[in-house]
Amino acid sequence: MPHSQIIGQDKLVNEVDKIVTIFINSECEIRPHFILTGESGSGKSFTIKQIAERHEMNFLEVNAAQLTKEGTSGNSLSKALAPLVQYGQVPTIVFVDEFDKLFISGNSNTDLAHETTNGVQNEFLKVLEDDTTQVFGDYGKYISASTSNVLFIFAGAFNGESDVTLDRLRAFGVKTEFLGRVGLVYNTKPLELEDLFRILEGSELLKKYLNLFENVERDVVVDAIKQHLEENFKNNTLGARAVNTLIQTYFIKGGKLSDDEAKQVTFQKKMLLK
Repeated sequence: MPHSQIIGQDKLVNEVDKIVTIFINSECEIRPHFILTGESGSGKSFTIKQIAERHEMNFLEVNAAQLTKEGTSGNSLSKALAPLVQYGQVPTIVFVDEFDKLFISGNSNTDLAHETTNGVQNEFLKVLEDDTTQVFGDYGKYISASTSNVLFIFAGAFNGESDVTLDRLRAFGVKTEFLGRVGLVYNTKPLELEDLFRILEGSELLKKYLNLFENVERDVVVDAIKQHLEENFKNNTLGARAVNTLIQTYFIKGGKLSDDEAKQVTFQKKMLLK
């Protein structure tokens, strides 16, 4: 099965691909964990997931914003990393999304929340220091899982800042001890208008809609969405996600990209746009 094309991030793809190749060829003895920054919708998760698929690696995504401190109710790190037991010694990428939510002030005003996020940061640090970690197993028992074969990637928008450096990360509140173990920083490039056009042209979601609505011409849909993307490019806060949003809106609202109330439709095997 062909992999989806990563658009607008050529430099990042080349460098991360080299990191992953080194990681695999060294039999996981060299583990260049790194931090990936970039505005929302710039393709952080998608890029890393596609690279993992190219190298036929296991990929585990963890949402740091949803993690709770170990010993408290919720999704602790030991629960989030539990799938590592099933992966064995196969090279694995653990993609930690929303990592900036553990550091940037203003995410919460409560001392309890600060204690929780600071605690989670310390727990990640412990995982990076060892070759094994304790994860939540069956019947509430903790079991050992290997992390010696894991490459950790910590990603976040970091207030949408561009070219975030180690010094800037330290200013955000990332511990010096953490940066000592995760000292590489990469940034996604903001998507240009032409990048969004290319994403639209190759959209799998658009193909599915066109198969469903048999009276719709592809060029008409593409031209309409391109016009909307161009007119609203400077105000786009969704990044690449705006493309899927506009595709959904176009078909659900009867071919109109406006604020009109969506028309009710009855889904069948084939539909008419009206």
